[in-house]
Amino acid sequence: MLLMKRLTITLTHNLCIRQEYVMTPPIRARILWIYGTILFLFLGASAAVTPLYPLYHAQWHASLPMLQAAFAVYALTLLLALLCLGSLSDYLGRRPVIWLAIAVETVAMLQFAVAANIGDVICGRALQGLATGIATSALSAGLQDAHRERGGLISGMVPMGSMAALALGSAILVRFAPDPLNFVFWLLTVGMVMSAGVVFAIPETVSRIPGALASLRPRIHVPLAARSAMRRIAPANIAVWALAGLLLSLGPAIARIASHDNGGVLLGGAVVAVVMAPALVAMIVHLAGPGTLLLRRGAVAVLAGLPLVLVGLHIVSLTVFLVGAAIAGAGLGLTVQGALRTIVPLAQSHERAGLAASYFVMSYLAFSAPAFLAGFAVRACGLRATTDAYVALLLILTALTLRGLGRDGTIDACPSPAR
Repeated sequence: MLLMKRLTITLTHNLCIRQEYVMTPPIRARILWIYGTILFLFLGASAAVTPLYPLYHAQWHASLPMLQAAFAVYALTLLLALLCLGSLSDYLGRRPVIWLAIAVETVAMLQFAVAANIGDVICGRALQGLATGIATSALSAGLQDAHRERGGLISGMVPMGSMAALALGSAILVRFAPDPLNFVFWLLTVGMVMSAGVVFAIPETVSRIPGALASLRPRIHVPLAARSAMRRIAPANIAVWALAGLLLSLGPAIARIASHDNGGVLLGGAVVAVVMAPALVAMIVHLAGPGTLLLRRGAVAVLAGLPLVLVGLHIVSLTVFLVGAAIAGAGLGLTVQGALRTIVPLAQSHERAGLAASYFVMSYLAFSAPAFLAGFAVRACGLRATTDAYVALLLILTALTLRGLGRDGTIDACPSPAR
C-alpha cells in the first residue's frame, strides 16, 4: 500500500513537470502578466500604508509603540503564513491558494478603508501580512512554472517596482485626494476583486497531490539541491534586506531631519521610491550575468551608499541622504537579482513554492526584526546614535560578505533549461 502511494505521488509529480512543457507561449505570457500584476498589487499594498503613519499620529494621536506594533504584526503574520502555508500551493495548486490570499487581502483593504483608530489599522496589518505571506510563495512559484528564468526575474523585480510605485502613489493621494486616510484602500480593494476574476483566465500550472495537511506544519523547506547555494547567498541577502528595513522604517524620520522638517507628507513615499526605484533599474540593467558577479556588485554599492546616508544625517543634507539611499538601493536590487539567479534553477516544479517561502522567510526576517529593534533603540538612544550603530553593523556584515564572495566564486547554480 505504501509503495502504491509513493508511486502515485511520483507519477503526479512527473505529470506536473510534463504539464509545463506543453504550455504554449501565449499561455506562458498570459500567466507571467497576470501573476506578475497580482504580485505587484500585493507587495505594493504593503508599502501603501507607509506614508499614512504620520497622519495616524497626527489625527488619532497614535503613539510610536502603536505604530511599531502595526509594523511588527504585519511582519509576524507574514512570516507565520510563509512557515505554515508557504508550500500549500505545491499540493493544492496555485490558483486555489491565490484566491484564498486575494480573499484575505480584500478583507484587510476593507478594514483599512473603514478604520477609525490605530487598533483597526493593526488588525488590518495582521490580515495583510497573512494574505501577503500566502500569496508571495504561490505567485512566485506560479511565475516560475510559466518560465523558470523570466518568472524568477519577475519575482525579484516586482517587489522593488511595486513598493516604489504604490508608496509614492499613496503619498500623492494622501496629499491631493479626498479622504486621505482611506481612499487608496478603496482603490486597492477594487484591484483585488478584479484580480480574483482575472485568475480564471489562466490554467492551473501544477496538479494537485496528497500531503496538503502535512504541509501546514511550520517548517523551512529548502530542496536538497539548493541548500548549499542558499547558505552561501544568505549573508549578502540578509545584509541588503536589513538595509531595506533601515531605510524604509527609519528613512522617513532621517529624511525629515535632513530636510529641516520641510518634506511634508510626500517625503515618506519619496524615500521608499528613492530606495526601490534604483533597485528596480539595477535589476533591469543586469538581466544577464552570473549570480556571483551581481552579489559582488551589490555589496560594493551598499558599501558606497550607506556612508552617504550617515553623512546626510549628520550634516543635515537631504540631497546627500537621498543619493546615498539611491546607491544603496541599487545594491539591494543587484543582490536580490544575484541571489534569485543562484537558487531558482535548483528547484523542481513541486519544490518551487517551498523554496520561495524559505527565501522570503529569510528576507522578511532580515527586513523586519532589526528595524523593529531599532525602533525601540531610537527612544532609548536617539535617532542619530541608533542609525550610526545600525549602519556600522551593516557595513561590517557587507564587507565580510564581499570578502567571502571573493574567496569563493563558485556559488552560481548550474544552468538549466528555462521552462
